[in-house]
Amino acid sequence: MTTQDFLLEIGCEELPPRRLNQLSQALSQTIKSELEKADLSFENIHRYATPRRLAVLVNNLALQQPQRKIERQGPSVKAAFDKDQTPTLACFGFAQSCGVSTAQLKVKKTKKGEFIYCEIEQPGQNTLDLLPNIIQSALKQLPTPKAMRWGDHKEFFVRPVHWIILMLGKDLVPATLLGKMASCETRGHRFHHPKNILVTKPDDYQKLLLTHGMVIADFEKRREKIRDLIQKAASEKGEAIIDEGLLEEVTGMVEWPVILVGNFKAEFLELPPEVLITTMKVHQRTFPIKNKNGDLLPYFIIVSNIESKNPKRVIVGNERVINARLADASFFYDNDLRTSLENRLPKLGDVIFQRQLGTLADKARRIEKLAAFIAKQINIDEQLAARAGLLSKCDLVSEMVYEFPTLQGIMGYYYAFHDKEPPLVAEAIKEHYLPRFSGDQLPRNLLSACVAVADRIDTIIGIIGINKSPTGDKDPFALRRAALGILRILIEKELSLDLFALLNEAKNNYAVELPNVNVANQSFDFIIERLRAWYLEKEVPASVFMAVLASHPADPLDFDRRIKAVQHFQTLPEADALAAANKRVSNILKKQAAELKSKTIDHSLFDSDAEHLLADQLKERAELVNNLYKKADYTKALSELASLKEPIDIFFDKVMVMVDDKEKRENRLALLSSLQQLFSQIADISLLS
Repeated sequence: MTTQDFLLEIGCEELPPRRLNQLSQALSQTIKSELEKADLSFENIHRYATPRRLAVLVNNLALQQPQRKIERQGPSVKAAFDKDQTPTLACFGFAQSCGVSTAQLKVKKTKKGEFIYCEIEQPGQNTLDLLPNIIQSALKQLPTPKAMRWGDHKEFFVRPVHWIILMLGKDLVPATLLGKMASCETRGHRFHHPKNILVTKPDDYQKLLLTHGMVIADFEKRREKIRDLIQKAASEKGEAIIDEGLLEEVTGMVEWPVILVGNFKAEFLELPPEVLITTMKVHQRTFPIKNKNGDLLPYFIIVSNIESKNPKRVIVGNERVINARLADASFFYDNDLRTSLENRLPKLGDVIFQRQLGTLADKARRIEKLAAFIAKQINIDEQLAARAGLLSKCDLVSEMVYEFPTLQGIMGYYYAFHDKEPPLVAEAIKEHYLPRFSGDQLPRNLLSACVAVADRIDTIIGIIGINKSPTGDKDPFALRRAALGILRILIEKELSLDLFALLNEAKNNYAVELPNVNVANQSFDFIIERLRAWYLEKEVPASVFMAVLASHPADPLDFDRRIKAVQHFQTLPEADALAAANKRVSNILKKQAAELKSKTIDHSLFDSDAEHLLADQLKERAELVNNLYKKADYTKALSELASLKEPIDIFFDKVMVMVDDKEKRENRLALLSSLQQLFSQIADISLLS
């Protein structure tokens, strides 16, 4: 099959740097999807993205669709043939429209009856003719929530478009996209090479931009080059602190990265390091430098988009701005230190947490109570927990956090130390926001974990309590993230807490009556659903989760221990047979539930060795397993129960449960019920079958 490389480039005004890589990925993915939909084969796809362009290179794209067989449905058999099976006018007309004789028509049965069909060989269309519509369709699928319109045409795009390249091999694809006629000319760097560059073939695109246009078109290559340049420049002073998010953003801001090193006044090093780093990151997109001990140095790395004739001037300009910003930060910090965290509590009363749920001051007092409740359950200092909970949100009304919201908690930590609060309280104020996202670190100490859980539980109860649970992909209060944070803290920090009791305590802490009377139950189900999703990500089989869920554990840590025990149980050679036997027992007991009542086992009614053997083994194992159950050693308990496989097999081979004798039947059902109860203390093993 004949193939050629295909190139699309959309040249435009500066694209949003934080979304540039995402846009590039989306464009290549939608084009890939549309090419596959059109049944056009290709070898691979390369994507390119700079502030002024999005481009896609498709290698070895087929120049024509393959020939396809298409089935056309005609009239029903009743309409196509008369009583003598002679073709009717309807049949002749359909055959003529298909270009075949009536003898070549086929009959097929469908849900609506029998119809005549015709198979038509459809030749493939030329790729050159298909490409304009393919690209149009791909562009419509781009995630552009804030698209712009420019000029007098109706097309929308992320930014106004200045040029379009559409090439198949050496040929121009004649088309108008986003209000621009396609051409074979790209443009280089805005300042270093503003003139047009002729692209003679798609495969030369990246090389031409690099050698003639001073543009590194490949996003990943440009990002790694910037990383290497930063590290090299910083090595003369110390070591660069490279924030991956900032690196991604800077990569989206430059086409030809040039690295410069500036410095700021050493007096600003007295500020908390997070303040310095955030100021440099947010305001100037610069990278700090630290020494071998991890302490900040008064230097920073600038990533410029131009090879200036006077780089010193660029450095001085950045230094002037950085020093001014740090002077502002120092002013905010000094002002904040004049008011203690505790004295900021009244100001929290002026900030609404949620209109129906009160202010941040109300929330702080609820966290105070709930943190003390949790502290009592896990045997840590209740007064420290209450204090940390009360002060946890006070830095939100500080000048520094108003200027830099990402410093919430961190500034509270420094202000608490300044106020001579206990170190654990200061750490809890900083760490109670952890984990901030999936895979983030957890609070380091139990007091921090205590406040973190209290904060999230309070939010979940409040929001679900006013009937604003997440729906679909909408979760404005980040309840799913809060639920996952609670679960990770309790399980990974090995904190044993009754989740249902905790939710009820949180509900009772609300001074207002929550409209949702079932808030505790719904909140519990919501968190357990997040637990299910978490295990699914960890590739825990759904059957294992459902088996444990059937035993209704309210403690997430206990739930996790049962999950691990059941997973270990599945590795035992007896597991499958025991699961099947438990399922058989469960089915029998469901059908005979009315006969069970409170029936106890009567050994005098046994008339076979198999019954005696199973009853004796159950009694022997029950005492041992119950002791292990109390210690939450579920893995060993299930391993012990695995030894019941043989007596269970013998029982079902030798004994008929549903005999006519009512007393014997009920006695055998009671024996099976005891067996089921022994297993179901840990999990419903029957669900594994």
